[in-house]
Amino acid sequence: DSYCIQHSGKDVQLTAVEFQLMKALYDVPGRILSRQQLIERIYDDRRIVSDRTVDSHIKKLRKKIAELGLNPELIESVYGAGYRYDPHPAKS
Repeated sequence: DSYCIQHSGKDVQLTAVEFQLMKALYDVPGRILSRQQLIERIYDDRRIVSDRTVDSHIKKLRKKIAELGLNPELIESVYGAGYRYDPHPAKS
C-alpha cells in the first residue's frame, strides 16, 4: 500500500520509481540486471529514459538504504554490466 522499506523497526519512504527499482533487483538476488533491463521493468510506458537516470535513482536508493543502517552496497555496481542485489555484501 505504500512505497516503503523497513529494517529493524525503522522505515524509509521511497518514490514509486525507487520502489520498483528495488523490487526488480530484490526479486532476482545475485543476478545482474543491465540498465536497459531495469528501464524496461520500471518504465512500462516505454518512455525514453537515459541510462544515467537509473544511476541517479540507484544513488538515491543507496542513500535511503544507508538511513536504515544497512550497507548501501546491497545494491552492487557491476562495471560495464549493470547492478545486482547482494543480500550479503562484504562489510565496508
